[in-house]
Amino acid sequence: MLLRVRANVHVALQGQQKTFDVATLSVNPHGAIVIMNQSLPPETRLILEHAGTKQRVPCKVARPPQHMAEGYHVPLEFDSPAPDFWKIDFPPSDWRPDLP
Repeated sequence: MLLRVRANVHVALQGQQKTFDVATLSVNPHGAIVIMNQSLPPETRLILEHAGTKQRVPCKVARPPQHMAEGYHVPLEFDSPAPDFWKIDFPPSDWRPDLP
C-alpha cells in the first residue's frame, strides 16, 4: 500500500550506532520501502521506529536498494509480520478487486 509515514532507522555502521530520518514509500504487514539518503547493503540488521507511535520493530534490508532522484529506495523486511505497526487496516489476504 502506498503510504508516506515518517520513521527512523537505527543501525550500527562500522561499529557506530546511527539514526536516519526516513519516510516510507510503501508499507505492508511484512515491512516497507523507505527513502533514505544513504544505501544499506542487503541483510543489514536494523530497527525501524514509527515516528508517530515510537513503536520499534526489528528488520533487515531485504534486497539491494535502488538509487532514485529523491534518495535510495531501501526495502525492509520485518523479522516477523507486524500488521498493527503501521496503524492502518490492510485488506484481508484473500481480497480480490472486482474484475470487469
